[in-house]
Amino acid sequence: MTASPQRPVRAVCHRCGGPKQGPFVPCKTCSFVPLGEERPIAWLFGLDYLTEEEMLQAGERIRGGEGPDPSSALRELAREEMGALPLSSAQLKPLSTWQLLGLSVGNLILTPLIGGALWYGMREDRPVAAGQIARLTVPVIAGLTLMWIVLLLAQL
Repeated sequence: MTASPQRPVRAVCHRCGGPKQGPFVPCKTCSFVPLGEERPIAWLFGLDYLTEEEMLQAGERIRGGEGPDPSSALRELAREEMGALPLSSAQLKPLSTWQLLGLSVGNLILTPLIGGALWYGMREDRPVAAGQIARLTVPVIAGLTLMWIVLLLAQL
């Protein structure tokens, strides 16, 4: 599994299964660049963690439609092995029940742009809270989009 005679493959893209020169470089197949919380996952698909044979198998499985879903313990191991600082307690702190309730009401009554703005603002500093925000906001956006499509089609 080599990209060219001079440059051996050092990683597999965890999005498309394509060969890469390293876990953190852009994928030439799908143009994906692992940033933020994607970096530990990308590291797990490189020669620092997998053998060449395991990388080949991982690439085949990803191309076959199987997406990676490493456990939080494995992600933390990857972060440590690649030399990243551990997440602080502030970064791991989830939103409170009242904050989640307020976000839900704001998304439904006002606009889901509230959730989008909060997610964007917290995605790097508080990834756990950003994940909660995304899980609440994305279904509201999908539901409202579906509602608008139905309303527009009903007018035709």
